[in-house]
Amino acid sequence: MPSLKSLLKENRVLVGLTVQHVCEPWLAKLYKYAGTDFVYIEYEHGFMNEADLAGFVLACRMEGLPVVAKVPECSRTHVAKLLECGVIGIQLPWTESREQIDRLVSYVKFPPIGIRAAAPGMGNCDYNLQTTGRQLIDTGNRETVVLAHVETRTGIENLDAILGNPHVDVLFLGMYDLSISYGQPGEFGHPDVAAAVEKALAAAQRHGKVAGMYVPNAQAAQRWVGRGMRFFETASEVDMVDGGARRTIAEFRKGM
Repeated sequence: MPSLKSLLKENRVLVGLTVQHVCEPWLAKLYKYAGTDFVYIEYEHGFMNEADLAGFVLACRMEGLPVVAKVPECSRTHVAKLLECGVIGIQLPWTESREQIDRLVSYVKFPPIGIRAAAPGMGNCDYNLQTTGRQLIDTGNRETVVLAHVETRTGIENLDAILGNPHVDVLFLGMYDLSISYGQPGEFGHPDVAAAVEKALAAAQRHGKVAGMYVPNAQAAQRWVGRGMRFFETASEVDMVDGGARRTIAEFRKGM
């Protein structure tokens, strides 16, 4: 499986297809054939049970696809279960402080960096029961990816503190909630929201972090690529079923 950490260092645009509800192995294969760089699991707002999620993550790993998951909350249990099933990147929504991101890092990394407990022989090592404790710890601390998902005015104000943690890899902007936080729901071009984004981009560059966001399609990403962003989470299986269904029916209606 390609290392997401190494992909982030390649200085190219990375695109990850999203999963909201459907945790089926065949979807991992479709996403692989589509050419996605990674798979993003919307585990904060999506609906999926743990067993299905674990099976899907394993299927992604078998297809050579790194998996990033947004954790529902910064709890040791939630983070541990995602890591043990094989998720490599943990994305923390509503990141607003250094204390929050420090706590997440402590859950993601093994000692001496953090307090992650060892659970060898699970999805974290593809169920290879011969993986040693030293291999598990060294690989985990080297390859796990931490994403600070900033989506509030408070988070923007505390960017230097948040990104000052050396184990943060990606500054991810949650644009919709960010616009709400500035009193401009959905108005991404509003001067206050635009200024917040500029501040975020400058902070990411200052701290040497990769910047990213969710975009519905490539067209929406283009302007941000020009501004230095290169990590994008994009359309989910729900979006694609909706779009395909609408196009199919529209073609029938137009042609009949």
